[in-house]
Amino acid sequence: MAGAEGGKQGKLSWWPSCPKTSEKEPLGRDQIVAAAIRLIDADGLEGFSMRKLGVELGAGATSLYWHVKDKDQLIDLVLDEIVGEVKLDDDPALHWRERVLYVGGELRRVVSKHRHLAALAGTRVSMGPNLLTAMEHLAAIIRTGGFEGSRLTLAFSAVLTFSLGTGIMESREFTGPGSEGKSLEELQWMVIEMFRSLPSDEYPNLIGMVSADVSEIDEDTQFRFGLERLLDGLEANLASSVGAG
Repeated sequence: MAGAEGGKQGKLSWWPSCPKTSEKEPLGRDQIVAAAIRLIDADGLEGFSMRKLGVELGAGATSLYWHVKDKDQLIDLVLDEIVGEVKLDDDPALHWRERVLYVGGELRRVVSKHRHLAALAGTRVSMGPNLLTAMEHLAAIIRTGGFEGSRLTLAFSAVLTFSLGTGIMESREFTGPGSEGKSLEELQWMVIEMFRSLPSDEYPNLIGMVSADVSEIDEDTQFRFGLERLLDGLEANLASSVGAG
């Protein structure tokens, strides 16, 4: 999905308009937002500041604040920009469930990619053009499955929460003693071995979960399984309500 900067943002009264550049002020807002994303991806939110951003761009504070009111507004612009990376090119000819799986996977991918920004998902009242476009697209797909009114709202919320929540969980880093210098795969196997070493009389179910071959249960498999079962439930609930009606 291409960024919605420009045409669509003019329809949103709450979204900051984009100042025009000039020969005296060649720096554009898109450059500022892109540089902020690079810095946050590299150093995290705690290490990000407007001063560092100015150094990165070789610009003074006056140049930055001509385009953004403050750091908070810049973060909102950054969050909407990364939503613009979500690909909304699913095939309309596919079944609505396959389209939901694709878009949900895209939401998960983008959140996981920008792990330092993942924690901000759902914490800010920030409705930018890219976010609204993605939400409208997902809602339209779910609606083709027969969901209307409050059922559409609930189904949309369930899919969005699962997709974003999975991305947030996958973006976390292991910390603390024993995790230093280990890859994600090594840490996952370390946890599995801890479960396997538990006393069988006290934790039979936990041991049973990891006694099977878990080598093929990767994150993609877990995500698709979870979202498919969620869609199973939504479809069954819709069918039962239609039948009762």
